[in-house]
Amino acid sequence: MRRKLIILALTLLAAPRLTAAADKTTAVYTSISGGYAPLWVAKEAKLFEKYNLDAGVVYMRGTVTTSAALVTGEIDFIHAGASTYIPYAANGGDVVLLGCLSNIVLDYVVLSHPSIKSVQELRGKTVGISRPGDQPYYYMREVLKRSGVPVKDVRFVQTGQQPERMEALRRGVVPATILNTPNNLALEKEGYRRLVDIEQLKVPALVRCLITTRKILATKPMIVDNMARAWLHSVRYIQTHKKEAMAIIGKYTRNSDAEQLEDAWKSLTYKTDLPPYVSSTKLQEQIQMLAEDQPEIKKLEASKMIESGVLKKLDASGWIKKLFQS
Repeated sequence: MRRKLIILALTLLAAPRLTAAADKTTAVYTSISGGYAPLWVAKEAKLFEKYNLDAGVVYMRGTVTTSAALVTGEIDFIHAGASTYIPYAANGGDVVLLGCLSNIVLDYVVLSHPSIKSVQELRGKTVGISRPGDQPYYYMREVLKRSGVPVKDVRFVQTGQQPERMEALRRGVVPATILNTPNNLALEKEGYRRLVDIEQLKVPALVRCLITTRKILATKPMIVDNMARAWLHSVRYIQTHKKEAMAIIGKYTRNSDAEQLEDAWKSLTYKTDLPPYVSSTKLQEQIQMLAEDQPEIKKLEASKMIESGVLKKLDASGWIKKLFQS
C-alpha cells in the first residue's frame, strides 16, 4: 500500500499542472501606424498569455463605433489617442485613460509640395486631413495658429487615411497634408518638403493611451490589471527585441522598408514616458484646445477621464521598475 501511495504521489508530481482558463478580452487599435505596436507585439510575442489573457486584437475606427463597442461589452480596451474621446466624455460617456505613453503630439509632420517653403505660404490653399474632428485636424489647426496663420485662411479637405493622404499629395489633389511618421520618409525622398515636425512644438495631447471604462474597471479588475501588465511588458519587449519588434510592425503595417520600420521602433523606444501616467495638466490643456470650436466640452474636468490606480499599484509594488530594468 505504501509503495502504491509513493507511486501515486510521483505520478501527480510529474503530471502537467492545470491552470485556470485564460480570461477572454478584446482590445482595439484605431490606426495602422507604428505607435499602436504595443497591442500587436503583445499578441505576436504571446505576452497576453503570460498574463492569463485570451485577447483578441481588432482594428476599428471611429469614436462612435469604438465607444458603442465599449458600452455593449463587445470590447474592453482601446489603444488610441484621447482627443476623439474627449467630446464623448464631456457628454457623459463612460471612458477613462489608464495610461498614455506620451503627453504631447508625437511623430506627426506637415508635408508640402516642394514649391511651398513655409506654413505661412499655406494661406489660400488646401490641406489634406483624414476628416474633421480627428486628431490630424486638431494638430494641423494648432500648427497654423502657432505659425500666425488664421485657420479660416486654409481649407481642410477630407482625403482619407494616411495612404490616401500620401497619394493626394503625390497627385496634386492637395499641396500639403499631415502625416504620421514614418510615412513621410518616402515622400521626402521624392522631393516633398517637411514644413513642420509637430513634435518640436510640444502640443499637448494624450497619445498611445490604454482606454477602458469605469464599468469594466469595477466588473473586471483582474483583466484590467493583467492588460496593463501585458501592455507595459510589450513596450519593454519592443525596447529590447528590436529585430522582432520591427518584423511585427512590418507585418501589421504591411511595410518592408527597413528605414521606416526602424523609425517606428525608435519612436516607441526613445519617446515613451515611463511610468506612462496621464498628465492631468496636459489633458486639461488639450480639452481647452478642442473646446475652441466645441465650446460644450470646456466644462469637462480632466480628472473625470483619468484612472491612475492600476498603474500606481504596479509602480508602488516595484513591478514597473523591475520590468524596465530587466
